[in-house]
Amino acid sequence: MSAAQIIEEFKQLPREEQRKVAAYIHEVENNGEVSEEFKRIADEVFKTNDELFRKLAQ
Repeated sequence: MSAAQIIEEFKQLPREEQRKVAAYIHEVENNGEVSEEFKRIADEVFKTNDELFRKLAQ
């Protein structure tokens, strides 16, 4: 999947989910590591949007 496709899928997420994804990107850019809080939030995002991520993985 291309970056353009991922960006289009990202745009379809609700604002709160977009914020969580953006927080992850900033976390990785700033530290190169992922905090425990991010892991918790990422789990929540993946669980609540599992259909979207399944489509992204295709």
